[in-house]
Amino acid sequence: MKTFNQCFAIFAGFVILLFNLSCSNEDTNEEENKLNSERMKVGRLLLEVQAPQVAEAIPYYTDDIEYHDPIVNIKGINDMTAFLNQLIVGASPNLVTIVEDEILINDTYSATWVMSGDFLGSPYQAKGISIFKFAPNSTQVYYQRDYYSEGDIMATITGLDSAIIGFRTFYKCSVDPTFECPFAPASDNEITKSSSQSQSQISKDQLTIARLLVQLDAENWPGVIPSLANNYEYHDPIVDIYGPETMTTFLGRLFAGSSDLYTVIEDESLSNDIYMATWTMTGLSNGATITAPGMSIVKFVKGTTKVYYSRDYYTEGDVMIGVPQLADAVRGFRHYYLCAVDPLYDCNK
Repeated sequence: MKTFNQCFAIFAGFVILLFNLSCSNEDTNEEENKLNSERMKVGRLLLEVQAPQVAEAIPYYTDDIEYHDPIVNIKGINDMTAFLNQLIVGASPNLVTIVEDEILINDTYSATWVMSGDFLGSPYQAKGISIFKFAPNSTQVYYQRDYYSEGDIMATITGLDSAIIGFRTFYKCSVDPTFECPFAPASDNEITKSSSQSQSQISKDQLTIARLLVQLDAENWPGVIPSLANNYEYHDPIVDIYGPETMTTFLGRLFAGSSDLYTVIEDESLSNDIYMATWTMTGLSNGATITAPGMSIVKFVKGTTKVYYSRDYYTEGDVMIGVPQLADAVRGFRHYYLCAVDPLYDCNK
């Protein structure tokens, strides 16, 4: 009887231990879900903040917040506060941003968006993408980077509009097979297609294909074509491409003039058939030296490895500044923009 009681006590203790572990796991999952839900709300708030909400947004940044966009670099909560007030309350009081696609993985939130309003009285509209990094177990953001094209604002400013329109026309003539070029047409390059289909898990396959699509270069680009759906579409700040065949011609032209252009991925997320990644692109494009940070979104047909949509976000200014005839226009706009929004920038220099 004594042995039975001892065995029963051990068994009961084991059952209680399993029950406690189960409850502990449920509590942990509930806490994680609650934190993730709060972080999603914070990410949307910080992206969609309007002039009356700036004060409400500030507490969601850490004291050592680091912020970057194509022109501005901000460090510290005091400068971030001044920047948001100068940008949203001062320069763009009617600015409206709407979040489109969003992903939250671990401590990183990424989202695409559309922004419209006035900048110092000039109306504009721009598409962009952002990445936020949260402090561990917190709803406070310690890092934010916004990717958009400064060309969308330059195009609304008399004196700078001709530079950006000229650059966009030149770029489209070089790479877009559907564009009616006012200059002499570029010759198409012969294209070799290759196909590689992995039989591993769908999510792993999607990650491999998305990385390839973001890190295309002069040698590997034909390998991505078989992964494009028949209704595939691609967009960047300048071109809009529809269909795998048009994308094939586009990439052939792009890398004919950019044979040493390479992209390195930094942060990446994949969830629910949507991939987002930040990157830095370096090399030569049609003779212009490029060093450009950017971010991309890739969307897969649900549960497959077929890509039906991708968009690259970067600013044309990073390319234009490598062209001597256009560099002054970019520097002039960046000076104008920094004077309007950056609390640390010396407008007299």
